[in-house]
Amino acid sequence: MNIKDIKDLVKFIKSNKIKEFYYKKGDEEFKVTLDSDEFYKGGRRNSLIEKKEERGAQISDYEQAELVNFAISRSNIAAEADTVAKIKNERLKEIVSPFVGSFYRSSSPDKPPFVEVDSIVEKGSPVCIVEAMKIMNEIEVDMKCRIVSILAENGQLVEFGQPLFLVEPL
Repeated sequence: MNIKDIKDLVKFIKSNKIKEFYYKKGDEEFKVTLDSDEFYKGGRRNSLIEKKEERGAQISDYEQAELVNFAISRSNIAAEADTVAKIKNERLKEIVSPFVGSFYRSSSPDKPPFVEVDSIVEKGSPVCIVEAMKIMNEIEVDMKCRIVSILAENGQLVEFGQPLFLVEPL
């Protein structure tokens, strides 16, 4: 979302007296909170809010109520999704790189990857190779698990302690 879109959205939120708005998509997020004391006192308006007469587009009270309800329901859905994600993430474990090197998903370029997302992996099974100083080091899991996410790209340089996989213990 670019700055013009954000400014337009803030203007819309203010003109429709939405007290609080939260937006998150991927790693983009922002929150707009209007000062409720200034905003709702008997006839006074926040100096940042345009007067209704100055607005280009008029919306009905019904449309305004629908927008407020939409914003509230969207925030409730987002809160529930965040709660589910936190619970799920508490169960997930990371497999991290034991040293600096190049990450490889398979033992050679012509071989299939050790694991894919949703693969079930037995304790002691290799999941990748980290090449350090021309030595190929197989990284093994220390528990039976399911691969939830692969966090590094094939051939990528990885750092010590960098998460390579997210796994769900079984």
